[in-house]
Amino acid sequence: MHRTQIYFDEPLFEALKREANILGLSLSAYIRETLKKDLETKRGEEKSPNFSDFSGMWKDREISQETIREKAWK
Repeated sequence: MHRTQIYFDEPLFEALKREANILGLSLSAYIRETLKKDLETKRGEEKSPNFSDFSGMWKDREISQETIREKAWK
Protein backbone atom coordinates (compact mmCIF):
# COMPACT_ATOMS: atom_id res chain seq x y z
CA MET A 1 0.00 0.00 0.00
CA HIS A 2 1.23 3.48 -0.82
CA ARG A 3 1.12 6.28 1.71
CA THR A 4 0.35 9.87 0.72
CA GLN A 5 -0.56 13.12 2.39
CA ILE A 6 -3.67 15.08 1.38
CA TYR A 7 -4.89 18.45 2.60
CA PHE A 8 -8.63 19.02 3.13
CA ASP A 9 -10.44 22.20 4.04
CA GLU A 10 -12.10 21.98 7.45
CA PRO A 11 -15.76 21.54 6.32
CA LEU A 12 -14.82 18.70 3.95
CA PHE A 13 -12.65 17.03 6.57
CA GLU A 14 -15.47 17.14 9.13
CA ALA A 15 -17.95 15.72 6.61
CA LEU A 16 -15.55 12.88 5.74
CA LYS A 17 -15.02 12.02 9.41
CA ARG A 18 -18.77 12.06 10.03
CA GLU A 19 -19.52 9.71 7.12
CA ALA A 20 -16.70 7.35 8.08
CA ASN A 21 -18.01 7.25 11.63
CA ILE A 22 -21.56 6.49 10.48
CA LEU A 23 -20.27 3.56 8.41
CA GLY A 24 -17.96 2.35 11.16
CA LEU A 25 -14.84 2.84 9.04
CA SER A 26 -11.58 4.59 9.66
CA LEU A 27 -11.18 7.84 7.77
CA SER A 28 -8.55 6.35 5.45
CA ALA A 29 -10.69 3.26 4.74
CA TYR A 30 -13.68 5.47 3.95
CA ILE A 31 -11.64 7.62 1.56
CA ARG A 32 -10.20 4.52 -0.17
CA GLU A 33 -13.66 2.94 -0.58
CA THR A 34 -15.18 6.18 -1.86
CA LEU A 35 -12.43 6.70 -4.41
CA LYS A 36 -12.57 3.06 -5.50
CA LYS A 37 -16.35 3.27 -6.09
CA ASP A 38 -15.92 6.50 -8.03
CA LEU A 39 -13.29 4.98 -10.30
CA GLU A 40 -15.35 1.80 -10.86
CA THR A 41 -18.37 3.90 -11.80
CA LYS A 42 -16.35 5.98 -14.25
CA ARG A 43 -14.99 2.80 -15.87
CA GLY A 44 -18.45 1.27 -16.04
CA GLU A 45 -17.40 -1.48 -13.65
CA GLU A 46 -20.07 -0.88 -11.08
CA LYS A 47 -20.54 -3.96 -8.93
CA SER A 48 -23.78 -5.87 -9.00
CA PRO A 49 -25.90 -5.26 -5.92
CA ASN A 50 -25.34 -7.37 -2.86
CA PHE A 51 -28.78 -8.89 -2.46
CA SER A 52 -28.04 -9.95 1.11
CA ASP A 53 -28.47 -6.25 1.96
CA PHE A 54 -32.18 -6.73 1.25
CA SER A 55 -32.71 -9.82 3.37
CA GLY A 56 -35.53 -9.45 5.84
CA MET A 57 -37.03 -6.35 4.26
CA TRP A 58 -40.42 -8.08 3.85
CA LYS A 59 -40.39 -9.71 7.28
CA ASP A 60 -43.66 -9.32 9.16
CA ARG A 61 -45.51 -8.02 6.09
CA GLU A 62 -48.50 -9.60 4.43
CA ILE A 63 -47.63 -9.85 0.74
CA SER A 64 -50.08 -12.37 -0.67
CA GLN A 65 -51.83 -11.82 -4.01
CA GLU A 66 -55.03 -11.01 -2.18
CA THR A 67 -53.57 -8.24 -0.04
CA ILE A 68 -51.70 -6.75 -2.99
CA ARG A 69 -54.91 -6.68 -5.05
CA GLU A 70 -56.86 -5.16 -2.15
CA LYS A 71 -54.36 -2.34 -1.78
CA ALA A 72 -54.12 -1.79 -5.55
CA TRP A 73 -57.88 -1.35 -6.00
CA LYS A 74 -58.56 0.98 -3.08
